Amino acid sequence: MLTKQFMDESSAFTMIELLITLVVISIVLAIGTPSVVRWVRSMEVRSSAESLRSAMQRTRAEAVARNTRIRISLGDSTGIPSWSVTCVYATAACPSPLLTQTSEASSLVRWGGAILANSSKTDTALKAGMALPGTLDFFPLGDAPQVTGGTDIARVDVIHTAASDDARLVLKIDGAGTIFSRRNKKSVCS
Repeated sequence: MLTKQFMDESSAFTMIELLITLVVISIVLAIGTPSVVRWVRSMEVRSSAESLRSAMQRTRAEAVARNTRIRISLGDSTGIPSWSVTCVYATAACPSPLLTQTSEASSLVRWGGAILANSSKTDTALKAGMALPGTLDFFPLGDAPQVTGGTDIARVDVIHTAASDDARLVLKIDGAGTIFSRRNKKSVCS
């Protein structure tokens, strides 16, 4: 049977045990923190890209449903994520604006856009705010013919400004109005 004196002496941690535990916890945190930071940045980029993709799909659906031309206007010259959906020809049946979304200026996610001539190579990220503010019109059949004509945005890069080595997402739009997304690991801004 254990005595009270023996239990009191054996239930405490020694200073060496506490220091070893702190060192092990510090090492685990030092190894895990950079990957958590990268993961958070990647999630911010993905969230912004999915929000934009959803807005583009909604704009296309509105054009088909209302049987009229609907425009999505993207961002500002600094690349802060924002968009608004409007009817190109506002009427009582198609009021303007239909939808808007703004992002906080403190967000580190930025957009850069390109018209068709600058949209083919996706291995190099677009500079934040490039070709913005810009527009993309969807016609009553859901197509976007001005993309192929070179007047509407054909590509949007969603990047994180905190680090150039983090993942980015590229949204591409074709003349049929189809929206493609592509993940690119390289994101060095040019």
